[in-house]
Amino acid sequence: MRYNLEQVVWEITWKCNAKCMHCGSDCISVEKQNELTTAECLDIIADLRQLGTKIIYLAGGDPLCRKDFGAIAAAIKSQGMDVAFISNGLGLTEDNLAVIKAINPIAFGLSLDAADGWMHDYIRGRKGCFDNVISSIRKLQDIGIEVSIVSTIHKLNFSQIPKIRELLLDLGVRYWQIQYADFIGRMPANAMITEAQFWEMAGFILDTKADYSDRINLIGADVAGYMSDFAQAVQGAWYGCQAGMKVLGIGSDGSVRGCLSQQFDRYIEGNVRERSLIDIWNDPEAFKYNRHFDCSMLTGYCKDCRYRYVCKGGCTVAATAKDGCRCNPYCLYKLETQGYSDSEQVRTLFYADEIAQLYNPIRKLPDEFYEKYTP
Repeated sequence: MRYNLEQVVWEITWKCNAKCMHCGSDCISVEKQNELTTAECLDIIADLRQLGTKIIYLAGGDPLCRKDFGAIAAAIKSQGMDVAFISNGLGLTEDNLAVIKAINPIAFGLSLDAADGWMHDYIRGRKGCFDNVISSIRKLQDIGIEVSIVSTIHKLNFSQIPKIRELLLDLGVRYWQIQYADFIGRMPANAMITEAQFWEMAGFILDTKADYSDRINLIGADVAGYMSDFAQAVQGAWYGCQAGMKVLGIGSDGSVRGCLSQQFDRYIEGNVRERSLIDIWNDPEAFKYNRHFDCSMLTGYCKDCRYRYVCKGGCTVAATAKDGCRCNPYCLYKLETQGYSDSEQVRTLFYADEIAQLYNPIRKLPDEFYEKYTP
């Protein structure tokens, strides 16, 4: 069977200028010694064109930390493919802004995790992040680049969701994606949202669609679902994880995964330095977890679900991140039919003691930062 590659998320560098508490890649401030060279990137772009790829998202780390990001993006455009960026905005200097304007990407994704500056800076591990991202939104809008905001939600910033919406409406941002933080990379397990918060987040997405659709387009990514009428109203139709089916992830070292969020080594299908990307994609034995899916792979409540043949356990990353078993921890259909898990708490409110448990053990910033930014 032939699989048509449509979208690629490409980690063009491991280097990052922030230290986010929920970073799935656990990126650092220096480049990997084995990052792909510019020439190798150009070869990959030629292969992606041959595979019929429609759009390539340049990510990281942070893509603007790579000096030749403009050359890579320009090469993608020259091959007739669309290009977009996923960034924290910290590297959006005037020079880089001029490069981006010349490239004219179809979208520029910026991360915004709180509407209160101290909270966003705290989560991102660097003072000034909030002011920078607000400035970046305005600068990109001024040169006609479509801005898309991505908010990664956990217990620490769950109460910020309505505030973020108001801020984005004031800024005139038209595209917004909410996703919950998975237990991968730096993300602490005790900071993941509860099932009750997940349910409330889904309701917020649906309410926003109903009340603000003329001003902002909010989606819940691949983690807000999956089946039932409520789930499909929130997320849209779901036909199973598309990693290795229509979507591909490329690491800065040339490693190939079905999805860039699949950070575990077991998901690596090969490396472009050892085999061409075309050979990896067309390998009939690759991406078995999706291309050769069988319901026997599912565990927990997913294995007996009436929608198991279509849903396939939802997002593969979310389903396997915690213990490797393929059962999604957050499913609207499960909550509708079975209610919360025995260990679930009814909606977690942000009392002072709960905040205290999440702050200092996770973030290691100078004392003067806490004195200035804690509420």
